[in-house]
Amino acid sequence: MNAELTLYDYWRIVNRRKWIALLIFAVTVFSTLFYTHLQPTVYRSQALIKIKPPASYSRIAGSAADDFDPWSAVATELKVITSSQISERAAAKLGLPSGSGSAAEIAGSYSVERLTESNLIAISAFNADPVKAADIVSAVIDAYRDFDLEQKSRQARKTLADIAARKSEVGDNLRTLERQKQYFIEQNPKTGLGAALANQLADLEIKKRELLDKYTPNHPEMLTLNRRIDVVESKLEEIPAQEVALSRISRELRMQEDLYTTLNKQHEEAKLGVSSMVSFVSVVNRPMPERSPISPNRRLNLMVGTILGIFIAVVVVFLLENLDVSISTIEDIESFMKLPVLGIIPNILSEKRMDNWLTNVFKKERYTVDAFRSVLIVNTRFASGVIESYHTMRTNIMSNLKTKESISLVISSAGAAEGKTLTAVNYALASAHSGLKTLLIDADLRRPAINEIFGTRKSPGLSDILSGKTDWREAALESADFIMGGLDFDQLMRFPGIENLMVINCGTQPDNVVDVLDSANWVDLMEDLKSEFDMIIFDAPPVLLFVDAVMLAKHAADGVVLVYKAGKIARGGLKRAGDQITNANAHMLGVVLNGVRASEMGPQYGYYSYDYKNYAKR
Repeated sequence: MNAELTLYDYWRIVNRRKWIALLIFAVTVFSTLFYTHLQPTVYRSQALIKIKPPASYSRIAGSAADDFDPWSAVATELKVITSSQISERAAAKLGLPSGSGSAAEIAGSYSVERLTESNLIAISAFNADPVKAADIVSAVIDAYRDFDLEQKSRQARKTLADIAARKSEVGDNLRTLERQKQYFIEQNPKTGLGAALANQLADLEIKKRELLDKYTPNHPEMLTLNRRIDVVESKLEEIPAQEVALSRISRELRMQEDLYTTLNKQHEEAKLGVSSMVSFVSVVNRPMPERSPISPNRRLNLMVGTILGIFIAVVVVFLLENLDVSISTIEDIESFMKLPVLGIIPNILSEKRMDNWLTNVFKKERYTVDAFRSVLIVNTRFASGVIESYHTMRTNIMSNLKTKESISLVISSAGAAEGKTLTAVNYALASAHSGLKTLLIDADLRRPAINEIFGTRKSPGLSDILSGKTDWREAALESADFIMGGLDFDQLMRFPGIENLMVINCGTQPDNVVDVLDSANWVDLMEDLKSEFDMIIFDAPPVLLFVDAVMLAKHAADGVVLVYKAGKIARGGLKRAGDQITNANAHMLGVVLNGVRASEMGPQYGYYSYDYKNYAKR
């Protein structure tokens, strides 16, 4: 067997099981459509938001705008948007009852993703109602923006609160110092000169530093200024201790006033910052209800189902081909059996379509009588190419026997339902059609069929002849008997050579077939028959089921022809049947390939019937 398969071989394998492939393909596509029909319709609404501080966002107390990193921030915000806080807020905005159930429902109805290499986030919601899907996206965006604003303004509000607390504390201190100074002055009305002298001394010291930049210490102006400083210092030494206390209170009061002024300014700035705080979230595309659903995608599902159906069909076809242990090509048979293929009998369909289904699909072993008659070549509806296939078979048989004398053949098969009886009958008709005097003998004494096909009496027949109860001439039937048996008269009369055909049925079915076949005087009987007929054909039982065919081949036949129908029996069974005949010292002529379709014969044979029809029209 050729290990390498051509493209045509693959096509032939698929074509042989095209109905199985079509069934698998149809079931897969139908299942896909049915599954698609069961899926709920889902609409999607999508919006785009951007995470970035506004260009006008100024630096305010507590803001984090300067530290904003869009690349790390977006990854974090994706988690925030899908958090339970956002889903709970969104559920509240949609008016759903509070609780984990509503939040979980909202959380499962939307998804977020970051657009590649950007700070844009796509928020998508899915729902059977396109308007509700858009509402969910809007609610999520609003909830997220509110949450983001709260988080961004939290530090600013804390700073404002801290400054306000500090301002209140400094204000209290300032009022305390003011009351303390007022009380001190009321108790010491003459105080106050020390402050003026201290200020005067401070002014003189400043002037002294300025003069030192211009003059030496011995300069007259420097000497005069030093004397004035000495006078002021001497006066300060004379000031009482109350003046010093008042000076200390004044310094503390000035410090608290300066601090209060600063805090008051910061407080106003913080209040302005809180009121100016905005969210970093801005909407780029608002969500809109979409008209077309995203699920189920009927076109995509159909495409996937189609591809999957083709794939599964091809896989199953090739799996069945690998499991098929039969032989389907001429070359394989000749290589495996070491025997020639004597004929290729095309597939002939019955007029009864039910019979074709029963035999081809459900593997019924035998046609009904009416269906069997409709596939005989006496039926003029068949093209002459079918008859030619039997003529080719006869020519090959004669070439193998290398004789022009009268011959006897045993036509059998390895197993049942391979078409041996149909082949034997049609081969006999074709031989008669070619002008040969032909005798067809039903040697299947266990399950005879030829008498039913021709509608004739079963006995006397072969068993009666072999047991000596009757002469073969009394058992032989001719065309007049066929007409009486129910075959169509017009068809028989239009079939050339029908007068050359005679039939001997099986006769009385004996209890012990083997004894009848083995004890018969085959030599005298065959000499007598060959003197009257050019072609003697025995329709024998299957070789692997009974020994009848082997005994007939040994005693009465010049050669044995095995009918083989691919797919009916394993190649090992065909080989074993051939070996049984050969081991009995019978002449194994070859194999007839039966029921072959042109598409299964291979490129080198498949066009023969087409060429024959066209050639015959010219």
